[in-house]
Amino acid sequence: MSKTNSDKTVYGNVRRQNSAPTRMREIAQRYMRNRAAMLGLVLFALLLFIILFADLIVPASMVTSYDMHAKFAPPGPGHPFGTDNLGRDVFARIIHGSRITVGIGVGSTLASLIIGAAIASVCATSKKADFIIMRIVDVGNCVPSLLLALVLLAILGGSIANMMITLTIVSVPGFIVSIRSVLLSVVEEDYVRASRLNGTGSLKLILRHILPNALDPIIVYATMTISSMVLSAAGLSFIGMGVSPPSPEWGAMLNFAQSYYKTAPYLAIFPGVAIALTALSINLIGDGLRDALDPKSIK
Repeated sequence: MSKTNSDKTVYGNVRRQNSAPTRMREIAQRYMRNRAAMLGLVLFALLLFIILFADLIVPASMVTSYDMHAKFAPPGPGHPFGTDNLGRDVFARIIHGSRITVGIGVGSTLASLIIGAAIASVCATSKKADFIIMRIVDVGNCVPSLLLALVLLAILGGSIANMMITLTIVSVPGFIVSIRSVLLSVVEEDYVRASRLNGTGSLKLILRHILPNALDPIIVYATMTISSMVLSAAGLSFIGMGVSPPSPEWGAMLNFAQSYYKTAPYLAIFPGVAIALTALSINLIGDGLRDALDPKSIK
């Protein structure tokens, strides 16, 4: 009898070890069947390649190098995206600006995710803390996020670091609310209650049982948030409250191009297309992940 129970235990352990790779394979297969999601993945992979190898594509010195004899040169062989009023190469500024704009979006999202998940985990495991934290979050949500961002940037000043801090502060309440709603449903599961009865500590319970079983919707929400972060960073720079020139941030480039939209429309077209394609690729990836992670999407 003990041998049979031992065999069952071994089989159960092997089955649990194989379940994760099998599930990942199924998710990957469902994702690859989604053409829109694959398009978004290809676009984002291209963007990631540009970010990682920007220095190899275009030397960083071209971002700030001036050629007064080539002012407002239209797109052509020497300057694929043309030049601005100082003769700076727009293509080089778009390529290297991707690191700033996308970096702000990804960095702010990761910071908001970590902070939001930590606070939401406390809410899910302590009713008293949940009541206090959620009342504070409710007060914070009463302030429009755009207004709060403008106030913070007016106080901190426009820079890459301050943009990331501002967007993180503005986005944390949304992460807390979204992650908390997911964690509360997981906390009610039988295996979580059984772990509590066995004396499992709160931190171990969160890291081993609660968060791992709530990752799917959290990943989707975080992925979709990157797109809004990128748009917010570009939008704040566009109105002059974010990263300011001469940094080649895409929103700041659009702000600069306002004065020349008639004589040199390409100054606005190329950074605008870059922002749109980045947001589109991330949204497509997020939609694809949501469908792939949803078991109901299996045909």
